[in-house]
Amino acid sequence: MSKTSLHILNMLANGESLSGESLGKMLGISRMAISKAIKGLNQQGLNIASVPGKGYQLDSPVQLLDKQVICSALSEAGTGSCQIEVLQQVESTSDYLLEQSRLRDVNRHVCLAETQSSGRGRRQRGWHASPYRNVVLSMGWRFDDGMPGLAGLGIAAGITIARTLHEAGFDNGIGLKWPNDIVWNDSKLGGLLIDVRGEHDGPCLAVLGLGLNIALSEKEQHAIDQPCVRLQQITEDPIDRNALIAELVRALHLLFEGYASSGFESFQQEWINYDRLHEREVRVIRGDSSFSGVAKGIDELGALLVDEGEKPFSRFLSGDVSLRLVN
Repeated sequence: MSKTSLHILNMLANGESLSGESLGKMLGISRMAISKAIKGLNQQGLNIASVPGKGYQLDSPVQLLDKQVICSALSEAGTGSCQIEVLQQVESTSDYLLEQSRLRDVNRHVCLAETQSSGRGRRQRGWHASPYRNVVLSMGWRFDDGMPGLAGLGIAAGITIARTLHEAGFDNGIGLKWPNDIVWNDSKLGGLLIDVRGEHDGPCLAVLGLGLNIALSEKEQHAIDQPCVRLQQITEDPIDRNALIAELVRALHLLFEGYASSGFESFQQEWINYDRLHEREVRVIRGDSSFSGVAKGIDELGALLVDEGEKPFSRFLSGDVSLRLVN
């Protein structure tokens, strides 16, 4: 995004209207240049209308990411060792960190983006997020003891995020659908994905990617192939996006900092508080085959346990299967 476009977006972010003439005078550019910049912003997914007699106006206010505000909140919380990077546009925040890891150290590095064109979830599914209105972040963290010890890290991260949302005052109906969906009343609120690169039994880099819906346009809602919900639907209070991001980063920082020594055991017990599949019938899909059973929680490594009518329960790792609720 050009500096001109970013300046215009900042001026219109509060939802009030400004004429092309006023914008041009403030920025010292022509009305034609203003019109061109507005067109570019709309192509990025914003909805800036030209209102007769008023000027240009966003369909609703947006709160832009503010690195200084986020860093200040983290510092006050005693989490000052994270490096925050805010990007206007990126294909994928996780792919960006993985690519950057070849060039520089991205340990404890957090990448935030206003717009993400190729976000991805499990099994390479796309992730849709309204530009400038949601949480799109990735965090890199170095672990020294190899990949086997990280088997439950994604589950632990999901629990951490759900707990943080509860502590921030959001509805207790927010929970988790194994392995990586954040849900509210069975509708998807967000999701996370962990990529691990490095040595199997030595130093490795884990990159956690998180997408969380604060607002979704009708276009994005129609593009998602399952029921979805946004945070703004489940609270009457305005949502401070920068404050929420700071809380999530703080919580994830604490998780990663202690996980190497504490492991997954305590999270296995906490999972039951957020498990929205517990004792419900699910359909497990593996390749071209599928079967139904009753979800029975997770084991000590975060694998899903399913009762098919026989014991011991069947055990599934997150990379092996897809899951659907039967009712």
